[in-house]
Amino acid sequence: MKKVVLPLAVSLTLGACSWFQSNPDSGQPVIDTTTNRSVQDVIACLTVEATRHGASFSTTPLPQGQMLNFGDSNVIKVRADNGTTTYRFYAGKRHTSNLWIEGASKTCAP
Repeated sequence: MKKVVLPLAVSLTLGACSWFQSNPDSGQPVIDTTTNRSVQDVIACLTVEATRHGASFSTTPLPQGQMLNFGDSNVIKVRADNGTTTYRFYAGKRHTSNLWIEGASKTCAP
């Protein structure tokens, strides 16, 4: 009996982990991009894009940058790091109204 329980427990645990990793509602886990644009340029571009899409967001200062929170756990952190600007997108819940956020790095942090 013990020989059956352990493999079953391990397979259930791994299955649960893979389910959380492949949650289709969470988008990409983290998108990390570096750019030569300044932090202020990227923030200004994101502000224009958000306005264009009618999206509201809040900003929080970070050491050497800013964090933009678009709600539903969609967060973008932009900061200066060793002479380049790092753009990091943490995906949250996806809606048709916020899908533009995933592609914003191509426009604002090429």
